[in-house]
Amino acid sequence: MLNRSEVERRIGSTNSAGLIAILYEALIDNFNDSIKAIEDNDRETLNFINNNSRDILAELISALKGDSEIARNLREIYIYLNKLITKAENLRNPDLYESAAKIVKPLYDGFIQLEESEDPKVVAGLTYGKNFVSEYNYKEGKTFKG
Repeated sequence: MLNRSEVERRIGSTNSAGLIAILYEALIDNFNDSIKAIEDNDRETLNFINNNSRDILAELISALKGDSEIARNLREIYIYLNKLITKAENLRNPDLYESAAKIVKPLYDGFIQLEESEDPKVVAGLTYGKNFVSEYNYKEGKTFKG
């Protein structure tokens, strides 16, 4: 499961391909959480997770630019995933969520490779929470590779 502070750090230090990879990672986590919700017979949680997945898919569709073949293909994949998770929720079928995760995983891997091949954006600033202030200061030229 994605850790909020880790995601905030990653968002602040990645490039556009990395942001898409984070969305794919969230989708995969949602699909795994949906399987658990089915096993727990928790329909309310399943519905909430699916709605979040649909929001992520909508964001991915809105991130597509132009009408290139790649953009059209990705759009079709996102629409298919939406239909697949709707069917999975209605039938309470965990296998369909596993299929959805198998579709997203290669896309995630590809965008991770793109993220690593491009320079990260430079970010400096503060984020404010109810009980905290976090400072971000990522210096130019840092690669963020392990």
